[in-house]
Amino acid sequence: MALSNEKAKEYLTRRISPKEKYEDLLKFPRYIEIETVNACNARCPMCTINDWDRRYSAMTDELFQKVAKEICEHTDEVKRVVLYRDGEPLLDKKLPEKVAILKKGGVKTTSISTNVALLSEKKAADLLESGIDHVILSIDSLVKDVYESIRVRCKFEEVMENAHRFIQLRNKIRPRTQVFIRMIRQKSNLNEWPEYQKYWSKFVGPQDRVYYHNIFNWGGQLKGFEPVSQSYELELPCVALWSLFVIFCNGDVPLCNVDYNKKYPTGSVVTHSIQEIWQSQIMNQRREWHLTGKKNSISLCENCNVWDEAHDSEHVSNDYASAHEIPVNV
Repeated sequence: MALSNEKAKEYLTRRISPKEKYEDLLKFPRYIEIETVNACNARCPMCTINDWDRRYSAMTDELFQKVAKEICEHTDEVKRVVLYRDGEPLLDKKLPEKVAILKKGGVKTTSISTNVALLSEKKAADLLESGIDHVILSIDSLVKDVYESIRVRCKFEEVMENAHRFIQLRNKIRPRTQVFIRMIRQKSNLNEWPEYQKYWSKFVGPQDRVYYHNIFNWGGQLKGFEPVSQSYELELPCVALWSLFVIFCNGDVPLCNVDYNKKYPTGSVVTHSIQEIWQSQIMNQRREWHLTGKKNSISLCENCNVWDEAHDSEHVSNDYASAHEIPVNV
């Protein structure tokens, strides 16, 4: 049963920024994802890369500077800037420079998620020295054959070596950088979690996290999707419409983080500001649908389970998915 309008607003505020008012969320996004490269070195079965219609190269320096400038003017509101979307961020040779620009501008938290295969010693050191605040190491298994069946084109031994070295360099260069080690839980690794958690917990610090996120269906777009838990929050409004702003390489803005082919165009930061798009009529219409139990007006939202979290483990809050962690299958 859907929440009442006011209860839905209370829920969203509590999830996203409990010290603020609902109206504050409509001013500027709290979480921003910037896709600086539209490419990946891997071909994972839980990813949609083979269905991408977008074939951009890299974001231009001019466009990144424009976006960064506006973000840095709103550092009181922005909680985190994530420098990736669907691909592998380490393919961007200028990634450390971009992190440094955002940190110099006052952004509180900068983040990436990586499949770790390209995380060489030099790239690790450069990232840490640039001031990166949060790095997700996406490693799905401790078993070589299982891992390589999931992270196709990645080599298990290289990834493990890169991950351990990164943690060691973090401890030396920038100890306050958080390291999250994540498993995308799916059919092939379903029973590995206890051993996985035990293993990685030996190497991380108190500010870090070892966790899993269940495989999700990309708003019903993932072919051959096999859920490992049942969706149980479909009636709630999606926090993404009140918290998350995604920017593709060419400046296009999709509906959200699952709209990888921009089925629901929202605008472009080439011609408009982030704030203009965030406060636009089309965004407010989508929010209204979610508030009034009409989220199925948007096909991607109807059965989307991107924000679902497992509820059978102590590492997950009762509030299902934390708005502080943007779920991805990559």
